[in-house]
Amino acid sequence: MQSYLFPIKIALITFPIIAFVFTFPFAIYQYKKHGYINKFRIFILYSFLLYLIVAYYLVILPLPKTRDVKSLQSADTEYYNLIPFRFIYNILKESKVVWNSPSTYKYIFTERAFLQAAFNGVLLTPLGIYLRYYFKKDLKRNLLITFLVSLFFEVTQITALYGIYNAPYRIFDIDDLFLNTLGGYIGYLITPMFTFFLPNTNDIDNNVDFESMRVSYFRRFLAYIIDMFIITLILRGKEDIFIEAIVYFIYFILMVYFTNGKTIGKWLTATKVKGKENRLKFKEVLLRYGVLYFGIFGFNKILSTVSTMNKGTDIGYVIIIITIMQFIINIIIAVHVGLCVLKKDRFFYEKLSNTRIIISK
Repeated sequence: MQSYLFPIKIALITFPIIAFVFTFPFAIYQYKKHGYINKFRIFILYSFLLYLIVAYYLVILPLPKTRDVKSLQSADTEYYNLIPFRFIYNILKESKVVWNSPSTYKYIFTERAFLQAAFNGVLLTPLGIYLRYYFKKDLKRNLLITFLVSLFFEVTQITALYGIYNAPYRIFDIDDLFLNTLGGYIGYLITPMFTFFLPNTNDIDNNVDFESMRVSYFRRFLAYIIDMFIITLILRGKEDIFIEAIVYFIYFILMVYFTNGKTIGKWLTATKVKGKENRLKFKEVLLRYGVLYFGIFGFNKILSTVSTMNKGTDIGYVIIIITIMQFIINIIIAVHVGLCVLKKDRFFYEKLSNTRIIISK
């Protein structure tokens, strides 16, 4: 039992890290496909992610303490089993059950061969349930995907975790392919038992009012992160303040104006800038991003540049003054942002330009 509990424990420990990395592509996909993120869909997909992590860890853990696995094995160690239904022979061979004595049948639930076969049978049963309920796969696709996942597990084992170790520490077993696929089939059959009280995934996006839906701060932040990543790639470490200004002007003003409110980040998150009318005016875009990027960010950049230029000079007091100015300005902005978030109000540059962020789907 401990051999099964250890991988589950490690999966629970590593899940938050993997889930955090998974969140960003997951959010982008949900915004592009559905226009928003449904809370129930979050539960389903993150539980599915946790299940996949647990299943994979159960296959590979615990890891050997040395990469030289071969030195710990005997010369006649088998790395694969290609004889089908060998698990039945192993169960009959190791079992202490007396088949004409029903009172001994209970002992089979404590025997290694039976438990191993049962484990392989239920390992991918949840996958069959997820595939039918959420991903709407028919029986043929369900069996195919389950088989391919099982094959991936077996290849992982026979390749010694893709060459990390110098010999496999678990065998490639054709019976596992059969039992895993059988588990997926059972999962497909019993899905109605688990999903009777769950909502139909075809209906969870019905009656969504995108016009009245607010764009979350996470969604805005995600778009901003994407845009700044692209800007960083364009600038590639250039420190010229004038080149930066040109890039920001083209990206955040010209692009937004000609695309009627979209940057790449906003396109990926299915949002856009909206003015008073359906078509953005150049004045609105210029005021919105001029105040934000050339006013706030640009002013901070200029102060930082001046401070750097005066380091080690006789007028070092200028650095102190600039530092105090930056601190005061940024504190005021931080307080403003905090109040707007709490009140769910528009930021000052949005009010000045009469613009806002809306869902574009």
